[in-house]
Amino acid sequence: MRKLACCLNGTKSSVHRHLRAQKQRNQHPESFFWETEAGSAWLRLLVFAVLYLFDLSSGYLLLEDISDDRRFESWHAKTSPRLEALGIEVSHAISDRAKALIKLAVMGFECDSGADLFHAQQDLSRWLGIKLARHTATIEKHLNVAQAAEENALETKTTTMTERQALKEQSITARKNYDQARQVQTEYHENLQGISDDLHPFSLFDNSPNDAEKVTAGLEARAKAIEQLADQQGISDHKDVMKKFRNPLQPLAVSVNFWWHWVNETLQGLAVDKGMEDWLTTTLLPVVYWHRHLHHTQNRQSREKYRKAWTHASHTLEAHPFSATLSDSEIQRWLSWAEWMVRQFHRSSSAVEGRNGSLSQLYHNGRGLTPQRLSALTVIHNYGLQHEDGTTAARRLFGTEHPELFSWVLEQMGELPLARRSRKPAIPNPLKLLNVPA
Repeated sequence: MRKLACCLNGTKSSVHRHLRAQKQRNQHPESFFWETEAGSAWLRLLVFAVLYLFDLSSGYLLLEDISDDRRFESWHAKTSPRLEALGIEVSHAISDRAKALIKLAVMGFECDSGADLFHAQQDLSRWLGIKLARHTATIEKHLNVAQAAEENALETKTTTMTERQALKEQSITARKNYDQARQVQTEYHENLQGISDDLHPFSLFDNSPNDAEKVTAGLEARAKAIEQLADQQGISDHKDVMKKFRNPLQPLAVSVNFWWHWVNETLQGLAVDKGMEDWLTTTLLPVVYWHRHLHHTQNRQSREKYRKAWTHASHTLEAHPFSATLSDSEIQRWLSWAEWMVRQFHRSSSAVEGRNGSLSQLYHNGRGLTPQRLSALTVIHNYGLQHEDGTTAARRLFGTEHPELFSWVLEQMGELPLARRSRKPAIPNPLKLLNVPA
């Protein structure tokens, strides 16, 4: 087993787990079928695959279709008619690094292809995070055993002073190893969270505008720190996870540049002067941006960082001399614009992953998902589910009111048929004798 691990450039324990899993799979005479090419093809047919096209700003599902073919040709054939019917032109696309999706953005939509932050962090967690957690858990067990042995030695009268001293030293060593492992885990989580902290249009420290160059440099620094942690712990990267992480650094950063390009184009269309433009981009937008993230994040550490950034930006807004020259109506007007602009910045397609997970559970629990049922779920998502402000995805995308979904369905159904009349129950007469054959 040790030689096999060396040939595979892995650990002995991982080889042992794979061999044990293979042995458990072969408990039945027919189990070998799934290892063959025909068995693998049959398993691929059982995989639930849905093509999604989301408008991330509104949450509107532009396309949701069951398909086993996820090539570029299939994507393009389904998305083009749908976008043309809605009159929508795609200017920026965010997705995972599937080649078909990158090709769809570049050749199909003729726009930049932005990388997804969710998958970038997920790959690092699967490679390094799990191994560090296992290592820390093992060291914690050794610490508990050493402390228990030391306590038992103190209660046992037959233990000599030399044995007690040796157990105490073992306990101290185990504590040092545990503290070191926890420190490594803390540094890993800080750098993993730092990937998210660096990917903002504003700096978390001074609210200065970010660009693709700054974001790429910050992400590269995080990558080097994570690599150093892995080298210190002797964790090999035989699957080239760090190379896979570095490949989409530029596509990750391009989302920031695209958003700033959108902001500048919008302000040029509004014909604002230089003073107003500087006040909006460097003073008002950071306040609204950090306030939105402060109330949307569920991460306690990130919430504290966003709170500090928002507080600093709010003080800057109050102290800025240009703020005093605007009336309340003008400030409210630009505040509405800033809120709309902030909602247009996206760096992750996690909404797609959430939708996929929800439908996958329905698929497996309900023994399948028909196209008719999927279409109904799409309509419910776009026109039935409401946001905190009471708006639906269709209302946020098109900006127009639409009938309430349940009332509209009732109007289309018409009158329901009456229920079938049941037979009147027979009341037996105890004085009536039943005819019994002789």
